[in-house]
Amino acid sequence: MTRLFRMILLLLLIVSIPGLFFLWLMPTEFFQSWMIKRAAPDQFSQFAAHEQATAILVFLRILISILSLLTLICFYYYSSLIQFTSRCWGIVAEQTTIRQEGHSQTKHTILFRFLLLAWFSLGIVHFAGGAWRRIEDWPWYHFNSGATILPNMSDSNRDVIRFLKETTDGDARILVLSDQKLFFLSYYLLPRKLFHPIHPESEFVIPKEHQQRQLKAYRLSDLDAEYISKLNPDYILEYYEGADYLEKDRFREDPRWLQFLQKKYGYGHQPTYNVRLHQITPSTTSSSPPKPEQVVVP
Repeated sequence: MTRLFRMILLLLLIVSIPGLFFLWLMPTEFFQSWMIKRAAPDQFSQFAAHEQATAILVFLRILISILSLLTLICFYYYSSLIQFTSRCWGIVAEQTTIRQEGHSQTKHTILFRFLLLAWFSLGIVHFAGGAWRRIEDWPWYHFNSGATILPNMSDSNRDVIRFLKETTDGDARILVLSDQKLFFLSYYLLPRKLFHPIHPESEFVIPKEHQQRQLKAYRLSDLDAEYISKLNPDYILEYYEGADYLEKDRFREDPRWLQFLQKKYGYGHQPTYNVRLHQITPSTTSSSPPKPEQVVVP
């Protein structure tokens, strides 16, 4: 046991100390260029490789520093550590020995210890997999949550979600009219309740990115007062990006939306799609109201 422990410490010393100097003395650009050369040539992969190299380097620097410090402490308290390790090993061996009628069962003991080892190994594998997944996601998330980053959606969707978070109450009921299928908004805007009527011609149509497939949608004028009062929304959101529904003369109609965009992108920023958030008015009328079963309540 003593010889094995000494060999492990020597191995850790040989690996950790040179590794510590290498990781801290080599510039970050060295590791970034190494990762970038092995990534795909597209801009997305190059950016990911650049950020992942930084994350890996920081992680390894912290890990190797802790490992080096622990190795030096182990050498300093070598005698006490040997006694402590031997005592712990004896306790583990005793606790994992299966006995029956006062006699140890060798096969059962080996199987039990193997299962324990497999269990701990599985935990290490899962931890390593989680750490690597975190490194893969680092270029986009850093220390932010998914609710902050809002992944896998367009920039306009992100802006609308953040705008609604800022301007609506947490328990608000929002009627959403759009030429997109925005069911995912209900998740990111919880605990708000969203009502999103889908046009019958778009109900089973799969959207394409960048409005390549124009979906039929309801306008506010298509809804009658009775239908809206039945939903009892606190806000009505009109959000259109497709060419069939764009009204360029109304881009700047909602002052709160305009203020939100200019606060984020600068004073001179101009909207390129329609977003209007307002409360329901009694004058909302329609000649062809949608059917109640077409309303989806997440």
